[in-house]
Amino acid sequence: MTTTFWIQFLGVIFGSAMVYFTFVKYKRKELSKLEMSIWMTGWIVLIVIAILPFALDPIIAPLNFYRRLDFFVVFGFFVLLGFSFYNYSTLRKIERKVEKIVRREALENIKEK
Repeated sequence: MTTTFWIQFLGVIFGSAMVYFTFVKYKRKELSKLEMSIWMTGWIVLIVIAILPFALDPIIAPLNFYRRLDFFVVFGFFVLLGFSFYNYSTLRKIERKVEKIVRREALENIKEK
């Protein structure tokens, strides 16, 4: 068995496991329908690409990537940077909300004394 087979096999196993975990999170009401749909679409695309990697050739060829792996590395960096920015901005928003709550609580405690 070739290395390509094992990479495809691991991609299908990983994608299937993530489909299952996404579904479990949805059933526990930790994800909304929209979030579940977005994640499920991503995992299914991962599984399809793992099984049929040549399906990306019409996208990869015009971008002048020599190998599919080069495309995945560049795309992976873009996705990670996007998620990092989203996490950072969400964290900053939560920090501001917590700061407002703490200030309000502190002022209420001072008024009570």
